[in-house]
Amino acid sequence: MIIWIASYPKSGNTWMRLFLKSYFNPPNKKFSLNRQKDDPFLIQTFPTEGRFDELKIKYDDFFELSKNWINLQSLINLNNKINYLKTHNAMCTVKNNKFTNVDNTLGAIYIVRDPRDVLVSYSSYIDKSIDETLKILVSDDSYEYGNFKDKGYRKSLMGSWSSHYNSWKNYKSKKTIIVKYEDMVNKSNSTFLKVLNYLEKINKFEIDNNKISQAIKETSFENLKRLEASEGFKSNVSNNPFFRKGRVGDWKDKLTKNQREKVEEFFRAEMIELGYL
Repeated sequence: MIIWIASYPKSGNTWMRLFLKSYFNPPNKKFSLNRQKDDPFLIQTFPTEGRFDELKIKYDDFFELSKNWINLQSLINLNNKINYLKTHNAMCTVKNNKFTNVDNTLGAIYIVRDPRDVLVSYSSYIDKSIDETLKILVSDDSYEYGNFKDKGYRKSLMGSWSSHYNSWKNYKSKKTIIVKYEDMVNKSNSTFLKVLNYLEKINKFEIDNNKISQAIKETSFENLKRLEASEGFKSNVSNNPFFRKGRVGDWKDKLTKNQREKVEEFFRAEMIELGYL
């Protein structure tokens, strides 16, 4: 069964995944950004490209891919384990094709971040201007793109920042917890403890406060940036560093008054709800 780790891009999904990897690492195993063959705790990215050939999916056709969302998840769940899957897909339905169902999903952790900071960080990551990136954030027809066997394809339907957030917030089939990136930065211990308490109710394990402290230290922004420089980060498909600044409020120095006002106009209701306005 699947526990989703979901977010709009550049919202803290990678940090959450690396924190969990560090926390569940066995004693004396060196923490690494990159997947190791003997990692006991794996988080796959969905859709899982390694299964495309197995199911003969025409992945370059997004409708065909969406028709196989459930098939891909059912195949993953044949291992009879709890499977943590990362996604940037909205919790959506495409022509009657639901993103997931209760037979495959146990729960979800959704990470949300101030869209003004998302705009700045995502702009740097995809190497587009702020104004070009803003068009992506406000469009309900925006996608995350992948590359498989040297062929580009639409990997995930993100939609706008607000529709993405609302899609996961309103998913009621299984309990979903919402975690703010800003709380991960400013209230790390209590925020990650909240996540572990949620997971412990699903998959019984003993919560260890010393391991929480160690995982927070290993996944501090400074350490992740240092590790990316020294060992590389295979998940980074951009030409720019993945761990850029990680600051809360970086938008104050990067957005013009007009850009800031546009973001706040488009996403006012959600920003007020989340305490960003």
